[in-house]
Amino acid sequence: MSRTHFHKGGLVEVTRSDHGGSTGPYYPATVLRPLTKDKAHIFVQYQTLTAHKADGRSKPLTEFVELGKVRPAPPRELHRLFKVGDDVDDFRAKGWSRGTVREILENSKYLVALDGQADQEFESDHFNLRLHREWDDGSWVPPLPEELGLQQKSSGVVKCRKITFKLRDKKKTMGENFTNGTLVDDQADQEFESEQFNLRLHKEWDDRSRVSPLPEEQKSSGKKKCRKIRFTLKAKKETVRADFENGTLVEVSSDEEGYKDAWYTARVVEYIGKDKFLVEYVSLLTEDRTQLLREEAFASYIRPCPPPLPPVAQFKLLQKVDAWYNEGWWEGSISKVLTGSKYVVYFSSTNEELEFNHSNLRLHQDWLNGHWVMDPCCNFYGF
Repeated sequence: MSRTHFHKGGLVEVTRSDHGGSTGPYYPATVLRPLTKDKAHIFVQYQTLTAHKADGRSKPLTEFVELGKVRPAPPRELHRLFKVGDDVDDFRAKGWSRGTVREILENSKYLVALDGQADQEFESDHFNLRLHREWDDGSWVPPLPEELGLQQKSSGVVKCRKITFKLRDKKKTMGENFTNGTLVDDQADQEFESEQFNLRLHKEWDDRSRVSPLPEEQKSSGKKKCRKIRFTLKAKKETVRADFENGTLVEVSSDEEGYKDAWYTARVVEYIGKDKFLVEYVSLLTEDRTQLLREEAFASYIRPCPPPLPPVAQFKLLQKVDAWYNEGWWEGSISKVLTGSKYVVYFSSTNEELEFNHSNLRLHQDWLNGHWVMDPCCNFYGF
């Protein structure tokens, strides 16, 4: 802990217990002052704990806390699947407490036994759980998936598994352009995994000379060559296939009446041709409820799972959100802010309003042109 450096505005978690940090609970907070004069405390504002004013109103609780009781906020892994026996943190009573998964229930729920309360089990939603990790002087134990990749030694040559089959066909073209250096296909022992949409063609800015021009900068006689059009279509198809390899967790939508603006988590089983995939849903069952539902879906109705975002202390009126309802995420907007961390959400696709707990909402993100785009009005911290 002593070598961990915090910054103003940084997201952290604070334990207020004196019996050790491994059990918790840990409460999400924001750093207001990263270091005090004694260099042993920081000043934080809690996201879930409140203090009452003399007039009866409440405000976010602020206090000085010892450095030894503070750690960075771990990123959320929203699409991690848990199994019986997993060591997890359960978001309960406004903080994260350590526990063990005892049973997997229907509707994405689990039975969890908290440490110190082994004789009592609690029912928890999937999105109120996370894999338990310890903060060990600058790193997470067990490490995060991205940290595992960074621990591998590298000579600076990067291989992108997600597009390996494309590199073999177009090694000369893509090998010269992807990343600032050389992209090769034969360094299997030294590699990083990268999604296609996280790459771009490398170009140097050199006084607009000695570099290949962008497409819109090329001179044209006014006639479009058919060859360029065919190449663009082919590249688009291969990009879609590369993004969704077998086993990839994705979200799938539908244009059926009553299901628009809803996204369901699924796993890609295989590409079946003509821009269609066979997917298996994570939380939807067949009619006889004996196995997970499988169906075919066009690539245009499939997107990657949204990246995890910092936790939100409170959603705001008219803020765009996704609500967890009937085993899927439904796009809506906050129409009323209620007490007790509850909200009323309006869904334009069905013209109805429903009430939700804070834990069943997430900030809305749109998947546009290979990138995640957020509502510019979103405020991660909720203040």
